[in-house]
Amino acid sequence: MNKGIEMSVDKGRRVVKGLGYYETREIKDLRELVKESARIYGSAIGFKFKDGNGKIIGKTYEELNGEIDCLGTALASLGLKNARIAILSENRYEWGLCYFSIVNGTGVAVPLDKYLPKIEVENLVERGKVEAIFYSPAFHDIMKELSKTNSRLKYFICMEKMPEEEGGKFLNLPDMIRKGRKLLDSGDRSFVDAPIDREGMSVLLFTSGTTSMSKGVMLSHTNIVSNIMAVASAIKAMPGDVHLSLLPLHHTFENTIGLLFMVYSGVCIAYSEGIRHVAQNLKEYRVTLLVAVPAILEMMYKKLQEGIEKSGKARQFAFLVKISEFLRAIGIDIRRKLFSSVLEKIGPGLRLAVSGAAPLDPEVIKGFDRIGLKLIQGYGLTETSPVVSANNDFVNKPGTIGYPLRGIEVAIDSPDENGMGEILVRGKNVMLGYYEDPEATKEAIDPEGWFRTGDLGSIDEEGFIRITGRAKSMIVLNNGKKAFPEEYEVLLNNIPGVKDSFVWGNKAPDGDIQVCAKLVIDDEKLMKEKGTVPSEKELADILEKAIRDINKNIPKYKIIRYFVMTREDLVKTTTLKIKRPMELEKTVSILNKAGMDMRKASGRYLETLV
Repeated sequence: MNKGIEMSVDKGRRVVKGLGYYETREIKDLRELVKESARIYGSAIGFKFKDGNGKIIGKTYEELNGEIDCLGTALASLGLKNARIAILSENRYEWGLCYFSIVNGTGVAVPLDKYLPKIEVENLVERGKVEAIFYSPAFHDIMKELSKTNSRLKYFICMEKMPEEEGGKFLNLPDMIRKGRKLLDSGDRSFVDAPIDREGMSVLLFTSGTTSMSKGVMLSHTNIVSNIMAVASAIKAMPGDVHLSLLPLHHTFENTIGLLFMVYSGVCIAYSEGIRHVAQNLKEYRVTLLVAVPAILEMMYKKLQEGIEKSGKARQFAFLVKISEFLRAIGIDIRRKLFSSVLEKIGPGLRLAVSGAAPLDPEVIKGFDRIGLKLIQGYGLTETSPVVSANNDFVNKPGTIGYPLRGIEVAIDSPDENGMGEILVRGKNVMLGYYEDPEATKEAIDPEGWFRTGDLGSIDEEGFIRITGRAKSMIVLNNGKKAFPEEYEVLLNNIPGVKDSFVWGNKAPDGDIQVCAKLVIDDEKLMKEKGTVPSEKELADILEKAIRDINKNIPKYKIIRYFVMTREDLVKTTTLKIKRPMELEKTVSILNKAGMDMRKASGRYLETLV
């Protein structure tokens, strides 16, 4: 078997390059992706979703291909050739249809975060020079308001026909598809034969943050298809698999993996109705593949553990795990049979889950592995289209982000005595640059094509990559040693009654840098476990003991010194990453108003301080 990587030294840096494992179907652009998938998978159901009555509807690959051509032709007839066109919607079949109709012969797609307020939508429309916008009915009122104040937007295209017809600039998807079909029947080939610039910007993605701070990442067809094929060289997905589309499609992780890679592989994409419905959706759609963030997978694992405890079968489960591990050691794998009742509760068909966007507790990977569910962790950034590295079908080392994907090189810049330094990435997947920001592009990508990720990590002797945390969030202690919030948060989130946590380096009045934490308390869980919600003092004592236990396994200079509690959820991005500067500002502001430092506030609810 191909080892999957090759290692070398370049200018004193250890470099690991991905070679891949599987042969892949070569594609040169996203139009070829759709056309080839329609040819190969044809009448197979490629998409499943519920209609207004809760009935599951299916769409084939042939239908997708035909509707893309109709919609793209209609867009061309509106004079939108080479235009920037935004998409603002929840995950649904029409999101992908609109996306392909833009990038496969019309212009540049500008996916927008569905959680943005109206003012930020308008700002990004201006920054991106957007001329038309696809939107779902949930955003109709915002679009009506925008139409009164924004002169740049020529067309507002709703994904459904609305009861009230706005007319003028307002159009709808069903009518557009009908119009495009008529034009195609009459011989209009302005879209289907349109040349595609594979190296030019085809997608403009704004990173999370305020509109003035967020960067516009420019990606090309070549960037994106190179990443699709790289993923396919390490992870096998195939017709018969069903993927649950859960993460927001405007984010490149779900866009490339949850949509494009699945279409490439002939997988059926089922659209989730939201995080609250995941358990139900996994079962009713018979999901086999899940792409998710750690928060979702860790929640699933906690519920699984709680279910085993409540059933009174924890001893029996532990005994079966021992038997299973013994049998695996001699080459007999009966995990999925042995734990079929447990898997039934998660999703009976689920065989593979992929985690990205944040660090994942290695215990969760090991725990799922014991019952026969493969969970692999990967790593990527919007700027790298997005996946850089991942564990895969052949290697899965918990606590690492695996090997680089095929054609991607990873190096560590200026490693310290522990081999840790900034992670650098090079390959066809690296973005064209930052939109209208040549200086930032120059800072991020050096003349040799290495992209500076801003993440710190190391490469071990076997070529596995470990990620420590963001350079920006790194805590530098007074002795010069480094600590990372993400490492602490994984441990703190495992404390019973703690829903979430945020860790930062707090500067004490004497200048000492202290590792401090804000713990989000789960009253509902505490009530279930203890029959009552402990008082502030009682809970502080419980948490202090749990933190002392964590500190026993940490060097003294890195221990968690103080903590505060809150019932308010942390501020996060749509991929559930903590917005650290905002959280820190909120916390410090409350402490300042109360006239307290962390030592005095430790063990208190923030809400009671002011």
